[in-house]
Amino acid sequence: MTAGGPVGWPEGFPYRPHLRFCSLGNENVAEVMESFRIACERLGHATSVESAPSVDNADINIFFFAMGLGLPADEDLPPNAIVVNFEPALPELLAEMPGYRRLLQRAWVWEYSLENLMHHQALGILRSDYVPLTFEPHATPVVPQDQVLPDEEQDIDVIFFGETMPRRLEVLRALEAGGLRVAYPIGTAWTPAQRDALLPRAKVGLNMRKADRTATAEVPRLSILLRNRKAVVSELYPHSEIPAALRDAVEGCTKDELVDRVRALVADAPRRRALEKAGPRALMSLPPQQEVLAGALRRYLAATRQRLAGSQAMAATGPGPAVSVLMVTRDDEARVADALMAMAAQTLPPRRIIVVDDASTDGTAAAIRERMAVDPRLSGLLLLQAPSPMGWAAAAQWGLAHAEGDALALWSPHTPSGPGRLQAQAAFLQASPAIGALGAQDPSRRLPQMHAQILAGMLVHMPSDAWPVSMGSLMLALPRIRRRGFGFDATLGEFAWMGLLLELVRDGALLANLDAELIGSPKTRASSGPTAANVIALAHLRERLLPLVFPDLPSHTAQRLARLYGQEWAPDASDATALLRDMAAACEGHDDIHAATVLRGECLRVLDVYAQNGRLAPGYIRGLMEEPLLRDFLAPLGERIYAFEPGCGS
Repeated sequence: MTAGGPVGWPEGFPYRPHLRFCSLGNENVAEVMESFRIACERLGHATSVESAPSVDNADINIFFFAMGLGLPADEDLPPNAIVVNFEPALPELLAEMPGYRRLLQRAWVWEYSLENLMHHQALGILRSDYVPLTFEPHATPVVPQDQVLPDEEQDIDVIFFGETMPRRLEVLRALEAGGLRVAYPIGTAWTPAQRDALLPRAKVGLNMRKADRTATAEVPRLSILLRNRKAVVSELYPHSEIPAALRDAVEGCTKDELVDRVRALVADAPRRRALEKAGPRALMSLPPQQEVLAGALRRYLAATRQRLAGSQAMAATGPGPAVSVLMVTRDDEARVADALMAMAAQTLPPRRIIVVDDASTDGTAAAIRERMAVDPRLSGLLLLQAPSPMGWAAAAQWGLAHAEGDALALWSPHTPSGPGRLQAQAAFLQASPAIGALGAQDPSRRLPQMHAQILAGMLVHMPSDAWPVSMGSLMLALPRIRRRGFGFDATLGEFAWMGLLLELVRDGALLANLDAELIGSPKTRASSGPTAANVIALAHLRERLLPLVFPDLPSHTAQRLARLYGQEWAPDASDATALLRDMAAACEGHDDIHAATVLRGECLRVLDVYAQNGRLAPGYIRGLMEEPLLRDFLAPLGERIYAFEPGCGS
């Protein structure tokens, strides 16, 4: 370890660069944790293996196989707790294990499965990152080729190690009934020593998934088999989530085909010799575990620093930065008085309050003047009245011209704000100069906190309550806006505030949401659906967004991808395929897993539209899954992909 800690360890960080590893699983899974631990040591971290879980220390605590982890209280775990999830089929598992679900909601989560990651938001797991198991040769070296026993000394035809639930026993007993010599644990799991003593004697290794409904291949077992130079038959489907290199290094088939494929491979010595060489090559072609964890730790540190800054901001008291408040109203007579009272009640009094009334036809303006007259804290309020409707963007731009100070808080008459909102947000922005725009949580839903997740969340198709930021909770870095001449673009209509966020991002600023409920649930107006103007405005917004999310995407590819947000699509299913390919191509080689997760969700929307209109012919989905690019991109959707082709299963 370098003096003062590993390279990149934040100065003044409250936790030491000592990683305490603890597994609540049995010894059979210890090498999975060991590959992470050795990789972290190679990054310069001091590590230790602890027998009991704890977070009451100044280290970073990393918990593996933690389904039975019991830590005190029901509040969020401290920032020095990381839970590593290696369990497939997470929605089904957490329905049966609510305690584990609550644990994942309370900690920072390293998730090994993209399929699981697709469900995290719905499961309330918002502090999470994708950290796959790859290969760490210093922890789990490949068996040398000269240690592979000749056929005549391999007295086991096929070996399987793992939990032998009924779906697996069915296959194993069918192999035995066919006359093969099969080794597998019954009743009591093998120890690693017992397993490793048997592996050299086996001709073929068998890998089967635990549950029928998961698409995630069980990579931990597969990696053990491959580094032991076993020819492997693995239960795989087109929608199975597995690195492409590993898929090509094994005999993959469905559960119903396993018995025949094992028998064929046992009898085919040349094919087994080829797979015994292909497996280790495939393992070593994966991104090194050290490289994977370097990125994961970097993202964890950034998220933890932001979380700690948020906690400090929530505790801020006394004088703070100068904040202007801007609210646009139109026919809000019923709510404007409450909004003004919330402004006046702020623990950090606004430097300036600007209200732009966009030609209301009710008593909104009168209600504002009445509050100004009875509340001295509002006596300096600047009321700007438009003689005719301007639209939200133009009205907000008019108000922006009168703002002053260090920050600008956008206020909505439809979004209640708590009294500590300005104090906390201003303190956070003051301590976090890289942040250009800051939102907050509301009681109705949990919003992502980090920049990458927020930006990716803007890729969602249409305006709804699913936006990753709430306009009525935003505070903006006003000096940056002034210095760069940014403003509210009238061509974006009611989404001009999002356009301003993108201008800030293009300028190098980050977006964030405080992990605190500083606003109430927004009270949305009744709507008959998106207008044509809104659809056009959102299309323009996405044209600006895509280069920020995918900065290396060629402009012509970005234009094709922007069709995803068009008002109309060509009726032929080939256009659906083109849209799916554009999404897959944009994400290929791009390291923003959050953007890929959102676009996979958009794939479901595209397929649903074409299926609902009867445009998908029988066999369409199977055809998609025959293309490697689409197969690997769509696999994390699991069996949901087949819902658009009736009668098609795994």
